[in-house]
Amino acid sequence: MLVVLVLMMMLLLLLIDIPFPAFIIQSYGSVLSPLAGANEQGNLSRTLGSVVGVACLRAEGRVGPQLTSHVFGLLKARSIEGLSEEDRWLASDEGAEWVIRTVDTLLNVIIAERG
Repeated sequence: MLVVLVLMMMLLLLLIDIPFPAFIIQSYGSVLSPLAGANEQGNLSRTLGSVVGVACLRAEGRVGPQLTSHVFGLLKARSIEGLSEEDRWLASDEGAEWVIRTVDTLLNVIIAERG
């Protein structure tokens, strides 16, 4: 559910021409940064962080090498111990394909709306 919401927000920002990286840093910097006193990545799991990266790059377009690298990073996340079922599925081949197909579907809707 969180993944779909992040993807939808990202695509809406593209529709209104707000630079997505700037928006993410300003709005979600605290979510993505480590918690005070913790040695963890932050509030977002390693897998979901990779999903956000893959989704951003897929929506950006013309960044094939970076997208490929992030997809491999997503797939590599499955080797992390203690993954939730959601993270395990997203880090699978099927999950990575789903992320890309979902971004493509949302982009097609936005592009059709733009005319």
